[in-house]
Amino acid sequence: MKLFTFVFTSLFLLPAIAQTEVPIDSLGKLNLTYVNAAPSQSVQKAVSTGIVAPFPGSQLHLMAPMTPQQVQYLVADGTAVSKGQRLAMLKGSEVHHFTENLKAKTALLKISQKRFNANKPLFEANAISQSSWFSITQAYYDAKLAWGHLDHFAEMFESDEDDDIGYLLAPEAGLFLYANGEKDAEATRLGSIISNHSLRIKTMVSADEASLISSIETANCQVQVARTDAIVNEYLASVWSEPLPKSCNLKLGQRAQVSGHFQLNALKIPAQSVFYLNGQSSVFVRSGNVLNVVSVEVVGQSGADALLIKATPQLNNQPVLSSSVSAVQGVLIGLGEME
Repeated sequence: MKLFTFVFTSLFLLPAIAQTEVPIDSLGKLNLTYVNAAPSQSVQKAVSTGIVAPFPGSQLHLMAPMTPQQVQYLVADGTAVSKGQRLAMLKGSEVHHFTENLKAKTALLKISQKRFNANKPLFEANAISQSSWFSITQAYYDAKLAWGHLDHFAEMFESDEDDDIGYLLAPEAGLFLYANGEKDAEATRLGSIISNHSLRIKTMVSADEASLISSIETANCQVQVARTDAIVNEYLASVWSEPLPKSCNLKLGQRAQVSGHFQLNALKIPAQSVFYLNGQSSVFVRSGNVLNVVSVEVVGQSGADALLIKATPQLNNQPVLSSSVSAVQGVLIGLGEME
């Protein structure tokens, strides 16, 4: 019974914190200074780690109409290459078969084309039947498609004195990536080229803020946002930057700590103005001869000494206490009086 009486009595001795204003006259000789809450249209805050990745759909896949027995890469994975540079040595009987097949398809195309050109005036003059012309036309276009399939790879192929050896050439400048063994019924992927303007920073932001982010900043550069994916992974959305300038000094696959610039309607106040009352971020706002407690929502940071809070009409351009905040908070919760 005595223990219950002690606890009950102690509860009434706790400081009352329901008070939401402090008369300035009660603060004695405290040094009180104020800063007007200034509007800010951009909020910078840390987001998840960013990674340098190729923009989706930007890779140029180097597909071969055969599967060499050996692919010996001549440059390191991710190397910057120039157009026409040798990327890999291809070895095996399949290489020889490709060159012979290309010669055969080229010869067949020339024959089919000559026959097509010779019979076209006859068909237009009704000198041959429609069925005969159809067979001639079909043979020509089939030969053209078969040759074109091989000729496309021939443009990035260089033969060698050894019939079983050839070289894969870069069709354009960029970063060369090794293949992962992908192939289909008609072609084998030997690698990919990523142009420099395809390198972007990919990061994740809250789905609620995805439409608000305008740029991504690293330690060395700031890059505008190019696209935000519409698909949400749990509560995060992927954000892609514009092409990375050289000043970013980032390489493909590299991870970096990044921050985002968000277009928000916010107010800038000194960091020392914010205190916590009942677990809620708050500030003192002067109104006449009293300091009113106003709850705020911190949405970001501006430099080392300022915070950004969600804008409200109650705070916009109002004088916010910026000095002696802890002492005034003590008076508010009844921890002492100022002389």
